[in-house]
Amino acid sequence: MLLGAFFAGAGGFVGAALRYVLCAWISVSAGSLGYAWATFAVNIIGSFFIGWLSPFWLSMHHPARIFMIVGVLGGFTTFSSFSSDTIHLLQDGHFGWALLYVGGSVLLGLTAAWLGFWLHMYLLK
Repeated sequence: MLLGAFFAGAGGFVGAALRYVLCAWISVSAGSLGYAWATFAVNIIGSFFIGWLSPFWLSMHHPARIFMIVGVLGGFTTFSSFSSDTIHLLQDGHFGWALLYVGGSVLLGLTAAWLGFWLHMYLLK
């Protein structure tokens, strides 16, 4: 269990650092609503890669799965930032954007995960 915690923590460091860099770049590029689009982008990208990588390891306890899925992608994507960004959009009076952000995040996140999984399985045939 301790080794699994190490793999998750090391991967989490990598994922969080990647998220910070990507979010900083998107926030600067996208203007006043950049913070929300940055979280949106990492959640969709992360969902795709979770779907893509999940079939590699059937065991939930495989060290590579713990590092990549729990650690890197768990650190890269973030539901807490999604929730915080939604509240900020609502507080700023952007009700339509908040609805689009929530609906788009859920629908596109699930679609991206499914697409990643499907693409992985298709390429392995």
